[in-house]
Amino acid sequence: MGILELGQYAAALSAIAVLLGMFIKWAIVKPIKTYIDTATYPLHPDANGGKSLADVSRTVNRIESNLKDLDYRLNCIEELVTKPATRGRKATI
Repeated sequence: MGILELGQYAAALSAIAVLLGMFIKWAIVKPIKTYIDTATYPLHPDANGGKSLADVSRTVNRIESNLKDLDYRLNCIEELVTKPATRGRKATI
């Protein structure tokens, strides 16, 4: 067995390995990738008449902002009601 024969065997094995790899990519990896892309496709903002995940997120953020504002205003009112004597008075030593 000469060096040329060994080179031919190596080239044949390399070609088979490349073809096998291409087949695996085409038959297994590509369908899995397509399935993952389909399953994880983001919701469209206008889907379902505006009831998409993005709309829910914006609504929750708006509600949170309103609650923070109401909490601040309630704390101010409670402070005025519970401590009316200290408001506007100067401290004396």
